[in-house]
Amino acid sequence: MLIQIVTHTPLWVWCLFAALLALGLYQRRDRQVHPTQLLLLPAVMLVLGLSSMAPGFAAQPLLTAVWLAALAAGITAGLRLPQAQGTHWDASTQRLHLAGSWFPMVLILVIFVLRYTAAVSLAMHPAWRTDFSVQVPLSLAFGALSGLFLGRALGLRRAATMQRQAVAA
Repeated sequence: MLIQIVTHTPLWVWCLFAALLALGLYQRRDRQVHPTQLLLLPAVMLVLGLSSMAPGFAAQPLLTAVWLAALAAGITAGLRLPQAQGTHWDASTQRLHLAGSWFPMVLILVIFVLRYTAAVSLAMHPAWRTDFSVQVPLSLAFGALSGLFLGRALGLRRAATMQRQAVAA
């Protein structure tokens, strides 16, 4: 059955997986980014998670509140994540030097696997699309993971702003 699921998965899903994997591996390297760039990957992952939940939101509007609450909790947790050692503001380039981290890769993989598993499960069990006991945990998971990703980026951006202001003072 697993082989059938994998072989019947559209090619674009595997292309997306390869692109996300490459993006996650890129996050492993030290790099310099403009503070605005920090929000690009979390925005993509937010849209990916949100797109998984849109049908559930339409069927059960209460799920939107559940997702938003989980998103807020994830952002709060992400803001509190420690920065990787070596992360600092580089005044000469006006960029944030980010130390490489496996954290984005892990989040990318968890979101992808959750989305893939949910899509396969919902295809096999269409009634689950309106089953509150299935949709609530998915809303919580997608909201919290997206929030964690976004919160981490916002925390890094906030740190860059504070370091930039300290250097300017």
